[in-house]
Amino acid sequence: MNNHVVHNSSDPNQIANAQDWQEDRDRDLDYIIQSPRGRRWLHSLIHDYCNVERRSHVPGDHDSTAFNEGARSVGLALVDQIKNRDYGKYIEMLKEAEDGN
Repeated sequence: MNNHVVHNSSDPNQIANAQDWQEDRDRDLDYIIQSPRGRRWLHSLIHDYCNVERRSHVPGDHDSTAFNEGARSVGLALVDQIKNRDYGKYIEMLKEAEDGN
C-alpha cells in the first residue's frame, strides 16, 4: 500500500501517513528552491523541457501536440507546487533567470 494514499478516511494511521508523506515532499521542494542552483535547474526544466510558455499545438500532428501538452502539463504542475510552497522563491527564480543567473 502506498503510504500517501488514504483509502479509509476514518483511519487515523492512513491520514497520518499521508500527512507525513506530503510534509516530506514539501521539504524536498524547499531544499531545491532554497538555492540559486536549484532554482536555475527548476527554471530550465519548466521552461526549456516542459515549454510552459509555448504553444503545444503542432498543426497536422496530433501525436506531437499531445506529447507537447503532456510535457507542458508537468511543467504547469511544478509551477503550481512552487508558487503554493513559496511564491517569493518563484519570483526570485524568474528574476534570476531574467538576469542570466
